[in-house]
Amino acid sequence: MKKVSVIVPCYNATEYLDRCMEHLVNQTIGIENIEIILVNDASTDIGATWNLMMQYESRFPDSIIVISLEENLRQGGARNVGISYASGEYLMFCDADDWLRLEAMEILYNTIKSDNVDVVEFRSKKVYEYTGIRPPIECGSGSYLRTMEDGEAKRDIILGSTDDFTLGCWNKIYKMSLIKDNNIRFAEHLVCEEPSFTLPVRFYENTHIFLDVVLYYYFQTPTGTVRGNWDNKKLDNAKVWMILLQDLQERGFLQKYPVELEYMFWSWGVGLTISMLIERGYILAKEELEFLKDMVLKRFPNVQLNPYLTKDDVKWNAVLLRILNMEFTDENVQQLNQCIRQCLIEN
Repeated sequence: MKKVSVIVPCYNATEYLDRCMEHLVNQTIGIENIEIILVNDASTDIGATWNLMMQYESRFPDSIIVISLEENLRQGGARNVGISYASGEYLMFCDADDWLRLEAMEILYNTIKSDNVDVVEFRSKKVYEYTGIRPPIECGSGSYLRTMEDGEAKRDIILGSTDDFTLGCWNKIYKMSLIKDNNIRFAEHLVCEEPSFTLPVRFYENTHIFLDVVLYYYFQTPTGTVRGNWDNKKLDNAKVWMILLQDLQERGFLQKYPVELEYMFWSWGVGLTISMLIERGYILAKEELEFLKDMVLKRFPNVQLNPYLTKDDVKWNAVLLRILNMEFTDENVQQLNQCIRQCLIEN
């Protein structure tokens, strides 16, 4: 059994994949201890991505698995396929335009193995260019162990999202059995899919280490999934949270933590959807506001009574709550967009 399986979704990735792969195959833990799963997510570059992936497989046939999808599933779906093939003791993700420090897997494997925890989270760093120069490793003094206890402590954990406790998927290493035994998967065909995987992980894990060291470099690709054109994915984040909520209900967690998950659905499913679109220069259309309104009222008709709303940004929530009580007209939709934009500017 390999020590670590790492899944790399690839879509028209020839510009960046070499850099990503050279940082994987040269990990100090040793290529013989790594299983790299490359998933070609129906690339449209006339075989260029596929050919590059096959070159790496031919170089490292005992460590690299190459998979090609006929249908584009986006990163979540590509990762799901990768998980089904993964056989390592631990699991990681790396996007094709990003890269890991060469020491990353060795550090992470030694930490998660020696401390026998379920998840180790680590720091990432945004980068805007690649110089090829290997920077000194950046370490802080903020590492800690978090015990994911049931009850009140678990309620706080559900709501938590900080720089050292995020809903991102690629800044962590996971015990493989935790993922496979609980059939944890990503939402497919959508962007902003990561919480559909990482929030269920929070419910099942018992121990979580934050390691205050930069091990992942997050390249700010101008045309990447998050920073590119959003015309065809404006409501994807909201749809992810609808899928996630259904999944958590089927697992019994919605019944156990109804108030917390109602608040998460509101703040991350609705609030984040709206703020991301406004910040990207979009104007929310009447049909989009109707979609968000119906989405909330069907699930949580009394969300305005949620106690966490009074503990959060009261002004922001007051603006958003107007959506639930409006009959949308051209005039008030325009006014609402202006009000939301102004609230974001002030914050």
